[in-house]
Amino acid sequence: MKRIHIERKNLIKAMVVASLGMALFFGAYSLAAYSRQPSTVRATYKTLYTEKAGMSNSGFFSGGIYKNGTSLNYYPEKITSLIRGNYTYTTSPGAAGSYKATLRADYYVTSGKKRIYLINTTLDSWSDSFTGSFSIPVTFNVLALEDDLADVRSGTGLYRASGDTYLDVQVNVPGREPFKQRIDLERDSSGMLFFTGLTKDYTKVVRNVDETPNHIGVGWEDVSVSTARKVFPAMAFLFFLPPLGFFYGRRERKPKDELSNLRKFIVEGTPKDGGKSDPVELKSVGDLEKVFDLVDRPVVHHVEGDYDVYAIVDGDVTYEYRRKKAS
Repeated sequence: MKRIHIERKNLIKAMVVASLGMALFFGAYSLAAYSRQPSTVRATYKTLYTEKAGMSNSGFFSGGIYKNGTSLNYYPEKITSLIRGNYTYTTSPGAAGSYKATLRADYYVTSGKKRIYLINTTLDSWSDSFTGSFSIPVTFNVLALEDDLADVRSGTGLYRASGDTYLDVQVNVPGREPFKQRIDLERDSSGMLFFTGLTKDYTKVVRNVDETPNHIGVGWEDVSVSTARKVFPAMAFLFFLPPLGFFYGRRERKPKDELSNLRKFIVEGTPKDGGKSDPVELKSVGDLEKVFDLVDRPVVHHVEGDYDVYAIVDGDVTYEYRRKKAS
């Protein structure tokens, strides 16, 4: 069997080329890895439950143009005897829970920006369990509230006392956050009564995040982008080192010019035969420089065979420094 011989120089070149190819290969896939996100995030939303509550209302009057049972956004305080409301709560999907509702009147005076409460009263209260929904009847007795406020003012001597009347509701369902609502009966400067916070809706939504790792196909298998970002740049760097070392090692380095100090004093020429009868051979460039400094003569360069000859002629004496020509 014939033995195949491959020169070492050619083998090294082939390995350098292969290493450079692999460096370019992993470099290209490194760029591809950093051009993609490591993962794709998809968010979905799901409604767990909804809660809705509100109070319908209608007024009853001591006179005037309105019929009893009329529902208004604003009730004239002077002719309104009472306001009846119906508070309703519903939840979907239906769930079992409990509730507590309180109709309150709090009386206070104002000192600067601070309220100082004089008396807090509970006018009515309700509590029970329910499934899915419940409703409660609520009566705001306007005439009784006016009488109570007058009693507080006369009983305290604080005739600038005011009052807050409101319905406070809290619903508790196991596994959920408490549902709280406050409905206030307000008075404006024109003498009109109106409600704030009549309705409230709450929707519980959960956000589910699905994160899928992205991959890059590398011929033989798929590699995750996060892994590719770590591995491929390192592989490209490692495969790039041999070509870098090869080309750096082959870089031609300019040899140092031993005669740099004498270059401007060197001339080209051929000494006469008489001047070469008894030449003094110099061993180094340093010796040539010393002779040049002593005799102050130009350095004559010529070639003899394989040698560069640098000569200094001082009368009948010739000093020569011979250096083998560079190949």
